[in-house]
Amino acid sequence: MLRMTLSRTAQAIIMVWAVATALFFLLNAVPGGPVLALTGEFADPDTVARIEERLGLNRPLAERYLSFLGLLASGNLGESYTYAKPALAVTLSHLPATLVLAIPSILMAAAIGLPLGIRAARPGPLSGVIIATALVLFAVPVFWLGHMLRLAPGASTVFPVQGMTDPRGFYQGAAYWRDVSYHAVLPVLTLTMHQMAYTILITRRAIRAQWVRPYVRTGLAKGASVSRVEWRHALPNGAAPIFALFGNRIGWFLSGAILVEVVYAWPGLGQLTLAAIQNRDLPLVISVVVVGVLFTMLGNLLADIAQTASDPRLRSGKAAS
Repeated sequence: MLRMTLSRTAQAIIMVWAVATALFFLLNAVPGGPVLALTGEFADPDTVARIEERLGLNRPLAERYLSFLGLLASGNLGESYTYAKPALAVTLSHLPATLVLAIPSILMAAAIGLPLGIRAARPGPLSGVIIATALVLFAVPVFWLGHMLRLAPGASTVFPVQGMTDPRGFYQGAAYWRDVSYHAVLPVLTLTMHQMAYTILITRRAIRAQWVRPYVRTGLAKGASVSRVEWRHALPNGAAPIFALFGNRIGWFLSGAILVEVVYAWPGLGQLTLAAIQNRDLPLVISVVVVGVLFTMLGNLLADIAQTASDPRLRSGKAAS
């Protein structure tokens, strides 16, 4: 366990460096720049020069990159050009709003997708309906699905379609969280439906792979019900790809939530990322992406730990047969 944790930590450090470096050079190669975004096209040259000097943009690119590496090594991603605050602090201040969407979506996708995936592993017309629905949800882009839910008859009259809270209300305590939950219904439903499709398809494949194992036939021969064999035996033994799915998809939930946030005007990392890109706020863009990379690596680590804890063969260091 310790070796795996150290290995994943080293991988995370290398990944953060590689992603941050690629973003640094790509964003510096984009036409325009933060000064143009801050001052407009008709700014006075002296004003432009002062802003470039204050932001350090008048230095050579190689010198700025070395300075950036020093900040990255110290855990400081620089100061946001737009907010005039540490970029990482600005990112983390918007992270809770995104987690309000991501965490319920993960839990609901697991609670709904696992039973449907197990049921879809059986033959029959109902399984065909479940698989067809999952494939459709799997194929459509998450932002398109969000727009369709917004335009669904009655949706906009029953649930809010933009924002995290009612700007006309000044709620506190439990009333505030009820308002947030009310506004989060459609965004959470959008993310849940998209992730649920992956869960159904991966679970179905994992369960079907277990049906050919001898222990399944033995359990059925002893008189155990199909449901008991599926839940008590097939699911634990086939859980590895399901754990891997959710571990790998944690990073997707952040990026998917970002797309959904733009559709529903949700004030999380999505709106922050869009504004940072429009303003050419390089430190802020890098900060958002680095946080996403770290969450992805953390999700993979948690998935590996869950697989190790659930599979005695992995705990003993023996390869699965």
